[in-house]
Amino acid sequence: MSKHSHDQQDTLGRSDVVSWIRGGPTTDLIIKVDAFGRTLQKKGLSTSQIRQVFTRLKAIEAKGYNQERKIEFLMLKPHLAYASGRHASVKPLKRIIDWGIDAVVESGGEDQIGKFKNFCRLFEAILAYHKAYGGK
Repeated sequence: MSKHSHDQQDTLGRSDVVSWIRGGPTTDLIIKVDAFGRTLQKKGLSTSQIRQVFTRLKAIEAKGYNQERKIEFLMLKPHLAYASGRHASVKPLKRIIDWGIDAVVESGGEDQIGKFKNFCRLFEAILAYHKAYGGK
């Protein structure tokens, strides 16, 4: 198996992210997130590199997602851009999170809160698998 095809197997695609955001996790998606978490750990992503973004996400979740917090949610994209500019290991996560944020926001009023909750579960699952594979 070539390195390229192995990377493709371990990569969450945009359609996978959108599917999780719209409908929540499935067994197939969990398997892909597991592989993606392992990939992030292998690429050297550290929890401290994304802790600030995760903390902001949890604060939005605690206050309750609404139109006002939609701005805070969108601001996670530039925060991740900054982190990925400082640490190349953040780039794959940034791509996935950007797709997820877009999937929540572009859904308009149609169950945006439910989609936001699914986004939070996706982020948590990625970090959990990253940690399970030895991510620091």
